[in-house]
Amino acid sequence: MEKLDLRLAAAAEFVKEGTVAADVGTDHGYLICYLVNEGICKHGFATDINIKPLESARNLIKEMDLEEEIETVLTDGLVGLPEDEIDEVLICGMGGETIIGILEKAKWVKSERVHLVLQPMSRADMLRRWLCENGWDIDAEKAVEVEKHLYTVISADYIGGSESPDDIFCLTGKLAGQDDDYAIKYLRWQANIQRGIAFGLLRSEKEKEHALVHIQLADMIDEMADETEEDR
Repeated sequence: MEKLDLRLAAAAEFVKEGTVAADVGTDHGYLICYLVNEGICKHGFATDINIKPLESARNLIKEMDLEEEIETVLTDGLVGLPEDEIDEVLICGMGGETIIGILEKAKWVKSERVHLVLQPMSRADMLRRWLCENGWDIDAEKAVEVEKHLYTVISADYIGGSESPDDIFCLTGKLAGQDDDYAIKYLRWQANIQRGIAFGLLRSEKEKEHALVHIQLADMIDEMADETEEDR
């Protein structure tokens, strides 16, 4: 099979061994086939809402002789999957809002038994906030760059309760303090986004106070990146 790109390789690193995984929006099935073929997952479900990518996944599963270990399911997110069997949920390559929608529909994932590996293509800040407010502990993240785009991969366990994360955590998550190049680059990128928002708001006299908030966030994130680089 083709080598996993950096996004999927990072996601694979977070998957717990000996689990049964649901790969939501499996696309070509690369991730779930890798996990099962390498013996990381003992069984897998490859799901997609569209038939064409699911057919591609089926072809790869057949090609790798994994038909007994991986089931393909045409469904919306996690709908209709065997709740008692799955303890690893992988959702990669979707927007943060879409990921939240999938998880909200599957109440059964709110269990200490279930581990999440999420790779949002956008609105990672919204996803981090939702996870914290809905009982999930983000225990690890890894930043990656693919085709000049920066992404984060999130690992989370359900612990119950509700936390209200501050804006800095929502924007940087567990990447703050990590001394690898991609994590620092991700922080710089987030700081630039905040400055861009501030620049747009400054065009309106009424939004100057709001703009200052984003400037402060940008300065704080840049300072975090500076400190990390100095500590290297």
